[in-house]
Amino acid sequence: MVNDVLNNILDINNVTNDFREEVKNGFRLPLQDTINKMFETKPNYRYGGSLAKGTANKNSCDIDLLCYFDSDNNMSIEKIYMNVVKSLEKSKYYYTVKNSAICVTGDVDDYRWNISVDVVPGKYTSNDENKDVYLWCNKSNQRLKSNPEIQINKIKKSLSKDVIRIIKIYREKNNFNFKSFFLEIFAVDVVEQDYQEGDSLYDKLVKFCSHYDEIGIRKIYDPANSNNDIMNIHSSIEFQIIRDKIKELYESLLTNDEITIINCINGKQYDLDAAYAKDAKSHSQALNLKENGGFINLTCVDDEGKSIYSNQTLPKGLSINFYIGFPSSIPASQVTLVVSNSGYESINCKRGNEETTKKINGKYYRNESTSYNGNHYVQAIVKTTTGNKYYSRPFIVRIRDYE
Repeated sequence: MVNDVLNNILDINNVTNDFREEVKNGFRLPLQDTINKMFETKPNYRYGGSLAKGTANKNSCDIDLLCYFDSDNNMSIEKIYMNVVKSLEKSKYYYTVKNSAICVTGDVDDYRWNISVDVVPGKYTSNDENKDVYLWCNKSNQRLKSNPEIQINKIKKSLSKDVIRIIKIYREKNNFNFKSFFLEIFAVDVVEQDYQEGDSLYDKLVKFCSHYDEIGIRKIYDPANSNNDIMNIHSSIEFQIIRDKIKELYESLLTNDEITIINCINGKQYDLDAAYAKDAKSHSQALNLKENGGFINLTCVDDEGKSIYSNQTLPKGLSINFYIGFPSSIPASQVTLVVSNSGYESINCKRGNEETTKKINGKYYRNESTSYNGNHYVQAIVKTTTGNKYYSRPFIVRIRDYE
């Protein structure tokens, strides 16, 4: 089952207590000691980001260390930010100045860490309980009001934490940039409205990916500050790459094939057509993917008589008609049609048995409709009075409502 495979991926990547202790003793406490030496009044520290939100994966977890001063501190937020940078420089940490954070990636004793720590200096706006803070923004050279508590709690309470974790693993394995903050807000504000009670992780992940064409197009907002335009968090080129990558994952998920989905998530090669064929055959003993009756002519037309070809891309909601023709010299005793659906959307309607046909104008006939995304296999079977059984070449009904 695909859902079991997805949950197994999460289990393998769970953040353990040992990992948390390693982060605390190996990174957080030494950084806090370094920063504290620079200030008479010590800041308040806490985790932000994925560790605080419950969306961390142990093999791709960068740490956000929030470093906030009380509102009555007389230093400006810019001065606080610059002094934190100086403290890291004096202690010979390797760091990169970002917009509102300082990304620490190593130190003099261990040149290259296997994780990075984003130190985020800030200053509370007041002593009230709202926890609003000012952050320094290097891009605009001014302070920005935010509230990490609101951002953290929004994700902690969401129904999308496991979906976010899978997307992060996919992002890391396929080497593209998708800012976690944007991913998280998009999942909650855009996708969660589609969730239904009883949805599995697989269901939720499919629904997330089905919104691929809205990423970077549909406007979303920073829950802590609506004036903070997070739509510029990526460039238009980056957003296009993200949409393309999420579409690739969506297409693999729709196959309902565990190996294909695992390979896609892990950035390995896979074959969508082979995956659909495997799924179609897995629940149909009647389907024979190799023809042995080349004289059987299986054709398809729409209600207006326009020809439809095998593997032609079709929309949903189309009425199609299959005709089975063969030489009159064949002593047919029974003509049936196998319709074997495949893919995620047809999980509850796989079919795959031999089904009856009607005879009209000397040809056997059956009407069908296009209902589910995927590659679905149709095959005519002709049984003769002499006991022979002949199969037509399989006809692939390729349905896509998202291309």
